[in-house]
Amino acid sequence: MSTLGLSLALDSMAASQYEGLPFTSFLTIGGKVYGTTPDGLYLIEGDTDAGEGITWEVSGPMTDAGADEYKRARSATVSGPNTESAELAITFDSGQEPTVSDRRPGGRFMVGRDGAGRAVQFTVSGTGPVEMTGVSLDILVLGKKARG
Repeated sequence: MSTLGLSLALDSMAASQYEGLPFTSFLTIGGKVYGTTPDGLYLIEGDTDAGEGITWEVSGPMTDAGADEYKRARSATVSGPNTESAELAITFDSGQEPTVSDRRPGGRFMVGRDGAGRAVQFTVSGTGPVEMTGVSLDILVLGKKARG
Protein backbone atom coordinates (compact mmCIF):
# COMPACT_ATOMS: atom_id res chain seq x y z
CA MET A 1 0.00 0.00 0.00
CA SER A 2 1.34 3.43 -0.91
CA THR A 3 0.19 6.23 1.36
CA LEU A 4 0.77 9.92 1.84
CA GLY A 5 0.35 11.53 5.26
CA LEU A 6 0.20 15.29 5.70
CA SER A 7 0.41 17.26 8.93
CA LEU A 8 0.26 20.97 9.69
CA ALA A 9 1.65 22.60 12.85
CA LEU A 10 -0.96 25.24 13.58
CA ASP A 11 1.39 27.40 15.68
CA SER A 12 3.97 27.85 12.90
CA MET A 13 1.97 26.70 9.83
CA ALA A 14 4.85 24.32 8.99
CA ALA A 15 3.66 21.44 6.82
CA SER A 16 5.11 17.93 6.88
CA GLN A 17 4.63 15.14 4.36
CA TYR A 18 5.11 11.44 5.14
CA GLU A 19 5.33 8.95 2.26
CA GLY A 20 5.32 5.17 2.06
CA LEU A 21 3.92 4.52 5.53
CA PRO A 22 1.36 1.71 5.91
CA PHE A 23 -1.04 3.85 7.95
CA THR A 24 -4.59 4.65 6.89
CA SER A 25 -4.99 7.43 9.47
CA PHE A 26 -3.24 9.20 12.35
CA LEU A 27 -4.52 10.35 15.74
CA THR A 28 -3.20 11.90 18.93
CA ILE A 29 -4.06 10.48 22.37
CA GLY A 30 -2.55 11.98 25.50
CA GLY A 31 0.04 13.91 23.49
CA LYS A 32 1.31 10.78 21.68
CA VAL A 33 0.85 10.16 17.95
CA TYR A 34 -0.56 6.86 16.70
CA GLY A 35 -1.02 5.41 13.22
CA THR A 36 -3.77 2.98 12.31
CA THR A 37 -3.61 0.06 9.88
CA PRO A 38 -6.15 -2.66 9.08
CA ASP A 39 -4.41 -4.91 11.63
CA GLY A 40 -3.97 -2.50 14.54
CA LEU A 41 -2.90 0.72 16.22
CA TYR A 42 0.81 1.69 16.35
CA LEU A 43 2.58 4.23 18.57
CA ILE A 44 4.82 6.47 16.47
CA GLU A 45 7.90 7.58 18.42
CA GLY A 46 11.66 7.31 18.55
CA ASP A 47 14.62 8.32 16.38
CA THR A 48 14.69 5.15 14.25
CA ASP A 49 12.41 2.98 12.16
CA ALA A 50 13.13 -0.61 13.22
CA GLY A 51 16.74 0.39 13.99
CA GLU A 52 17.29 2.34 10.76
CA GLY A 53 17.82 6.11 10.82
CA ILE A 54 14.82 8.12 9.66
CA THR A 55 15.67 10.28 6.65
CA TRP A 56 14.02 13.70 6.57
CA GLU A 57 13.85 16.17 3.69
CA VAL A 58 12.67 19.77 3.36
CA SER A 59 12.32 21.58 0.03
CA GLY A 60 11.79 25.28 -0.44
CA PRO A 61 9.72 26.78 -3.22
CA MET A 62 11.09 27.27 -6.74
CA THR A 63 11.65 31.05 -6.68
CA ASP A 64 13.04 33.70 -9.00
CA ALA A 65 13.87 35.85 -5.93
CA GLY A 66 12.01 38.76 -7.50
CA ALA A 67 14.28 38.99 -10.56
CA ASP A 68 13.72 37.56 -14.06
CA GLU A 69 17.46 37.46 -14.87
CA TYR A 70 19.60 34.33 -14.80
CA LYS A 71 21.26 33.65 -11.48
CA ARG A 72 23.41 31.14 -9.67
CA ALA A 73 23.82 30.33 -6.00
CA ARG A 74 27.22 31.08 -4.45
CA SER A 75 26.54 29.63 -1.01
CA ALA A 76 23.78 28.62 1.36
CA THR A 77 23.47 28.52 5.13
CA VAL A 78 21.28 26.12 7.12
CA SER A 79 20.66 27.50 10.62
CA GLY A 80 19.49 25.81 13.80
CA PRO A 81 20.44 23.23 16.40
CA ASN A 82 21.30 19.66 15.37
CA THR A 83 21.85 20.52 11.69
CA GLU A 84 25.32 18.91 11.60
CA SER A 85 24.05 15.95 9.54
CA ALA A 86 22.25 18.20 7.04
CA GLU A 87 22.97 17.88 3.33
CA LEU A 88 21.99 20.47 0.74
CA ALA A 89 20.99 20.24 -2.90
CA ILE A 90 20.23 23.13 -5.26
CA THR A 91 18.06 22.80 -8.38
CA PHE A 92 17.45 25.44 -11.04
CA ASP A 93 14.41 25.69 -13.31
CA SER A 94 16.81 24.83 -16.15
CA GLY A 95 17.18 21.37 -14.58
CA GLN A 96 20.82 22.00 -13.63
CA GLU A 97 21.97 20.87 -10.19
CA PRO A 98 25.30 22.47 -9.21
CA THR A 99 27.91 20.78 -7.04
CA VAL A 100 27.43 21.54 -3.33
CA SER A 101 30.18 21.12 -0.70
CA ASP A 102 29.80 19.25 2.57
CA ARG A 103 28.50 21.33 5.47
CA ARG A 104 31.11 23.71 6.87
CA PRO A 105 31.24 25.33 10.31
CA GLY A 106 28.30 27.64 10.92
CA GLY A 107 26.03 25.57 8.66
CA ARG A 108 27.49 27.04 5.47
CA PHE A 109 27.59 25.18 2.14
CA MET A 110 29.58 26.37 -0.88
CA VAL A 111 27.83 26.01 -4.25
CA GLY A 112 29.75 25.36 -7.49
CA ARG A 113 29.53 27.48 -10.63
CA ASP A 114 28.16 24.54 -12.63
CA GLY A 115 24.50 25.54 -12.56
CA ALA A 116 22.34 28.55 -13.39
CA GLY A 117 18.74 29.39 -14.15
CA ARG A 118 16.04 32.01 -13.75
CA ALA A 119 14.60 30.30 -10.64
CA VAL A 120 16.18 28.24 -7.86
CA GLN A 121 15.02 25.73 -5.24
CA PHE A 122 16.84 24.28 -2.22
CA THR A 123 16.40 20.84 -0.65
CA VAL A 124 17.87 20.05 2.77
CA SER A 125 17.96 16.45 4.00
CA GLY A 126 19.56 14.32 6.70
CA THR A 127 18.92 11.75 9.41
CA GLY A 128 18.16 12.06 13.09
CA PRO A 129 16.54 14.87 15.04
CA VAL A 130 16.89 18.39 13.63
CA GLU A 131 15.49 21.84 14.37
CA MET A 132 16.05 24.08 11.36
CA THR A 133 15.37 27.73 12.02
CA GLY A 134 16.30 29.02 8.58
CA VAL A 135 17.84 28.47 5.17
CA SER A 136 19.45 31.39 3.34
CA LEU A 137 20.83 31.47 -0.19
CA ASP A 138 23.52 33.86 -1.46
CA ILE A 139 22.38 34.48 -5.06
CA LEU A 140 24.43 36.15 -7.80
CA VAL A 141 22.36 37.75 -10.59
CA LEU A 142 24.05 37.03 -13.95
CA GLY A 143 21.88 39.04 -16.35
CA LYS A 144 19.55 38.19 -19.22
CA LYS A 145 21.81 35.47 -20.66
CA ALA A 146 23.02 32.35 -18.86
CA ARG A 147 26.74 32.35 -18.06
CA GLY A 148 29.02 30.80 -15.44
